[in-house]
Amino acid sequence: MAKKRRIKKAAKKTVKPTTRKRRVKRVAHKTTTVGGVFQGALQNLRGALEALLAERARLDGQIAAVEGAMSAIGTPGAAVVHPHRAVAGSKGRRGGHRAGSLKEFLENVLRASGGVMAVKDITEAVIKAGYKSKNKTLAKSVGIALTQMRNVGKVGRGRFRLK
Repeated sequence: MAKKRRIKKAAKKTVKPTTRKRRVKRVAHKTTTVGGVFQGALQNLRGALEALLAERARLDGQIAAVEGAMSAIGTPGAAVVHPHRAVAGSKGRRGGHRAGSLKEFLENVLRASGGVMAVKDITEAVIKAGYKSKNKTLAKSVGIALTQMRNVGKVGRGRFRLK
């Protein structure tokens, strides 16, 4: 009889039914901790985004003030490219073209001239304004871009102006 008791006790010792339950509880606890970490990181990112948006609003105000001062003097400030708008795919304050694009440079050059310009003159002015291109047929690209722009009107053959 003593032998049977020893065998039953030995069998009970080898089987541990509670270990699986403990593991499940630990895994559930780890996932809630990771979720808490993500929540904290998300709050930090939201705070940083709000601070950057406030900084952008402050800088936009300063840029508008400088452009106003430049236009009061008689120097067109619209030909200045705004690097803070250079976010990929973003539009400017007025719904204009993407920052640094050929169409933005074309619009700035035409606004600065205030009159009718030929494609050749517009191409030279865009290069002088700082547009970087390795395009060998830039004048052709300028002509195509001008016909695609809604705020640019064609006056004659190869002559354009802002509407």
